[in-house]
Amino acid sequence: MFRPIKKSTVITLVILLLIFAGSLLLLGYYELDLVQAVVVNAVIQKAPEGYSEQRIEQTFSAARRRAVRENRKEAYLELLFLLSQQLEKLQLLSEDDLEQLLEKVEGIGGRIQNTESRRVHPHVKLTT
Repeated sequence: MFRPIKKSTVITLVILLLIFAGSLLLLGYYELDLVQAVVVNAVIQKAPEGYSEQRIEQTFSAARRRAVRENRKEAYLELLFLLSQQLEKLQLLSEDDLEQLLEKVEGIGGRIQNTESRRVHPHVKLTT
């Protein structure tokens, strides 16, 4: 009725399960870095021509360091997800929009909490 399972099949399944579990742990460990990299790249792509990429990267890096240091990684990650969703709706950011976005990231990195909405684009609100 049932065929016995070969020892090599069991070993292969165990190895695959271990690889899967290790991948999940690794993704969890690097989740904040991955999401931040995606958001920073999106902001750089949508920034006005000639805007300092270094300023964008430094702002996000400083906010990440503060969030980690102050044990607020989850709240910062939520902000990054929110920014990612809202950036998807935009083609380009004006310099004023970008400055407001960076101010929000700087403020959030230091004190992650609910704040008033600030307009980043006439049709998109950045809220936390």
